[in-house]
Amino acid sequence: MPGRTIVLVGNPNVGKSLVFQKLTGRYVEVSNFPGSTVQILEGAYGSDRIIDTPGVYGLSRLSDEEKMTVSALEQADIVLNVVDGTRLSRDLFLTLQLVEASLPVIVAINMMDELEKEGATINTALLEEILGVPVVGISATKGSNFGVLRSLIESKVQPKALEKSWQTPPSWHLTGLQSLLWHEEDEELVRQVGQKPETGMREELYIARRMRADDIASRVLTPASSRHQNDLWLDRLLLSPWGGFIAASVVVGAIYYFVGIVVAGTVVDTLEQFTSLLLIPIVKHVIALVIPSQSWPFRLLVGQYGMISAGLIYIVALLLPLVTAFYLLLAILEDTGYLPRLATWLDRWFLRLGLNGRAVIPLVLGFGCVTMATLTTRALETQRERTISTILLAWTIPCSAQMGIIIGLLSGVGAIYALTYAGTIIGLFIVIGTILDKSLPGRPTPLLLDLPRLRLPDWNNVLWKTQTKVLEFLREAWPLFVVGSGLIELGDMTGLLPAFDRLVGPFLQYWLGLPQEATQSFLLGFIRRDFGAAGFYELGLTPHQIVTGAVTLTLFVPCMASTLVILKERGWRDGMLIWIGSIVLALFVGGLMARFGPV
Repeated sequence: MPGRTIVLVGNPNVGKSLVFQKLTGRYVEVSNFPGSTVQILEGAYGSDRIIDTPGVYGLSRLSDEEKMTVSALEQADIVLNVVDGTRLSRDLFLTLQLVEASLPVIVAINMMDELEKEGATINTALLEEILGVPVVGISATKGSNFGVLRSLIESKVQPKALEKSWQTPPSWHLTGLQSLLWHEEDEELVRQVGQKPETGMREELYIARRMRADDIASRVLTPASSRHQNDLWLDRLLLSPWGGFIAASVVVGAIYYFVGIVVAGTVVDTLEQFTSLLLIPIVKHVIALVIPSQSWPFRLLVGQYGMISAGLIYIVALLLPLVTAFYLLLAILEDTGYLPRLATWLDRWFLRLGLNGRAVIPLVLGFGCVTMATLTTRALETQRERTISTILLAWTIPCSAQMGIIIGLLSGVGAIYALTYAGTIIGLFIVIGTILDKSLPGRPTPLLLDLPRLRLPDWNNVLWKTQTKVLEFLREAWPLFVVGSGLIELGDMTGLLPAFDRLVGPFLQYWLGLPQEATQSFLLGFIRRDFGAAGFYELGLTPHQIVTGAVTLTLFVPCMASTLVILKERGWRDGMLIWIGSIVLALFVGGLMARFGPV
């Protein structure tokens, strides 16, 4: 049966990505679901293809994740439903929906090894008899029973519907999936049919399905004799106000140290020196053998901001190690189960900014690299939340490289200037978030997270996730950098950048009280934010000018990499509004600091 489509479906945190990895041999193709930032993973399984859908709790098409899952199910030849055996009752709700929709389902109960450790068992034969579809118990981390799973996939799976109290008239010509969606009051199906289900029917079906899932779980699951009290105690500690604060401080501190100091400092500095002192001169020499070194094509390729030279420095030396470090840490936090707990603990605070606890991922990562943090806003559920978090990242959060230089500038001018800088940036973060929450239509979505069990990370899964995300970033970022670097080099070659320097310099001197030479720092800050801050070292600024310049530069436009990613993620219209807004905010607050800041 060549060319079949196998769709992986399951709740969040059930191990779907690891099952996908085992079946596809780590080959993966990443694309975005049309009209959203939800990502689709596709891999090859022999002559078939496997689609890994986002984790969902049900089929209602209310979120982008559910829409994507339903769209994939509509083209499925086989549905592989991955179930967490340690949360069988919860996961069987989705399983019942899939079977009721008359889809060709195979149920793979994952984490059987953890059940065995606890002394619990699942009667898979009885579950298969009740559901009427193939059921196999597996352990994705250990690869147990994957031979049986593969044989089930390769066999001909027939759709089997459970007995159900609901039906739709045959004259409507709806598939089983469409009939299920109509009973879920799906707007598209309601319009197609021309009528809505009876009032209260959706709730009745939900309760009946939930009770049936609980009943099936109680029949096939033999629970452990005792619960893991250590896990419960640790959960209470991590979610408590003070315990959560201490744990979050340790984790964020470790992230900042590893990414902001070890990687952004030692690793990036070493790679930059290697690239700029050894690799780029070799590349220039090779290109000069073909293209005259004084010609404009040579400058466009390997000039100061050339397409090749800037690409090597920014992609290979700067962003590649940062990207790898970010995704490695993120994969570890996901795999251990701590990230959902951190989001839950922070939820009460983020709601005041129009966000929920999921925003902890991009906002924390922003202190390392705003570019990467902007990409991770895809994890947020609504466009409203993605917009708020992107604006906060672009306007108020300095990256680790820029922050390191600003701290160096402020450290020698007195505590009052450092406190003024910190208070201004933190205050603006809170004020801007509050204003956006009040002004943008809608409300923050409630945080509905399942807390997976705390466990040691599976390093194969961690490394696979990291590799997949890094390669995806390189595919997206490299063309943007090549084009952006070429445009900047053209501006320098044509004299536009020097002319801009002469035009803006007098205004900066009047409005911000900075010397005209500071214009160069703002231009360099657009190319790379720490370059702009480093430029202040050579200007001999007073303490008052330093704090004014530091505040203005922090709020000023994001670097070229972040700008290009913002335009890609938010679209050209919203991206340009965010970009222009950062200039207005920076100049307004910088002007106030120049006039009312400490002297």
